[in-house]
Amino acid sequence: MLSASELTAVVVEKAKALGASVAGVADVGTLKGSPSHRIYPKIGMDPEVPWQDAPEEALHHEVEWPADAVSAVVIGVSHPVDKPELDWYDGKGTPGNRILIRITKELSAWLEETFSVKSYRPPYFIESTGIFLKDSAVLAGLGCIGKNNMVITPEYGPRIRWRALLIDRAAKATGPVGYDPCDGCPQPCRRACPVKAFDHAAYSSSELGQSTLPGINGTYDRVTCNTKMSRDVEKAARAMAASDEEGAALASTMNEFEEAVLALPPGDGEPQFGVKYCRMCELSCPVGRRAKTR
Repeated sequence: MLSASELTAVVVEKAKALGASVAGVADVGTLKGSPSHRIYPKIGMDPEVPWQDAPEEALHHEVEWPADAVSAVVIGVSHPVDKPELDWYDGKGTPGNRILIRITKELSAWLEETFSVKSYRPPYFIESTGIFLKDSAVLAGLGCIGKNNMVITPEYGPRIRWRALLIDRAAKATGPVGYDPCDGCPQPCRRACPVKAFDHAAYSSSELGQSTLPGINGTYDRVTCNTKMSRDVEKAARAMAASDEEGAALASTMNEFEEAVLALPPGDGEPQFGVKYCRMCELSCPVGRRAKTR
């Protein structure tokens, strides 16, 4: 049987061979106590409502962990400026996320076949029993949470997306590491936000009982950010609809938009339209701008 260090080495190497830009390992026990996992039951699941006004049923939501999960294998795939289509949401997800799903699926099968390691592939969304991928990436030593509330990696800055596998075997954690490119940075990410989601403190340490908050110091407002995402959906809906009334109905919920996209006649394999979500805080970050794509 491989040692914990050996397992980490082979898993990271295999993940990169399958197409991951970066890969690392986090300890599940440590991950359960990470900032996002601790704060989540206090602020709830609804990104459209300020946490102070969230109904009781939206709070106290705990992440569901497999009982035998010991380590988290974290993989990232870069989403460079010159490949914006990787982030376009087409009703079935994004092309970039499908790459991540393919890598984790193949990595899971390889672990089982080669080392009899059982693995779990948590879904992306927390409310669907997912885990916090940003915390996972930080604890795997792949970057740090930046002032734009995204993971900043040395290689790619924040222009990277994440998935994870939970495994039932101990693998040596690859992080966290002492990395902070935001120290002394003039914060172009926050100035670039078109809805000013970083302009005011949305969370306080005294109210939530922890010092590490969204946007590092509590100045990332997810409700304000979500309004911009909703506008991005509305823009996509208007482009698909035959009238303003139809566009408004289509954009009323993400589910309706997804159903409409999926009902379109099949094309040549490429999505006929996608929601082009705002990336201003991400694209304005100077870290990793010269990174070469894989």
